[in-house]
Amino acid sequence: MRSFVIAMLVLLCAGCALQPKPEASLFQRIGGLPILSRISNQTLDIVSKDPRTKRSFEDVKMKTLKESLTNFLCIKTGGDCVYEGETMKKSHADLHITTAEFELLVDVLRERIDANGIGTREKNELLRILAPMKHDVVTN
Repeated sequence: MRSFVIAMLVLLCAGCALQPKPEASLFQRIGGLPILSRISNQTLDIVSKDPRTKRSFEDVKMKTLKESLTNFLCIKTGGDCVYEGETMKKSHADLHITTAEFELLVDVLRERIDANGIGTREKNELLRILAPMKHDVVTN
C-alpha cells in the first residue's frame, strides 16, 4: 500500500511538472517599471529637444508627462500601474501632430528600446500595441 501511495505521488508530481507555466507578461519580460521609466524618460528627453518635434512639448510639465507615459506603457504591457491621463485622442487633439513627428518619436522609441537591451520579440510586441494609436495622435 505504501509503495502504491508513493507511486501515485510520483505520478502526480510528474504531471505537475509537465503543466506549461503561464508566460510572463510583456511588462515582466521587458523588465518592469524601471525599464519602462527609463525608456519613457530617454525618449521624451530626446524628442522634446529635437527641433523637428520640440514645439509639441513647449509649456509641458515634463516630469508629469514622463510619469504619465511610464504608467501608460505599464498598463499597456500588463503591469498593474494606474494611468490617470487622458485618452490619446483627447490629449493630442490640439497639438496638430504630423505623421513625420509621430514617426520620429517611434524611431527614437525603437532606438531607446534597443539601447536598453530589450529583446526583438518584446520590442515588436510593444510596437504592435502602440501602432494603432497613430490614428489618435496624428491630426495634421
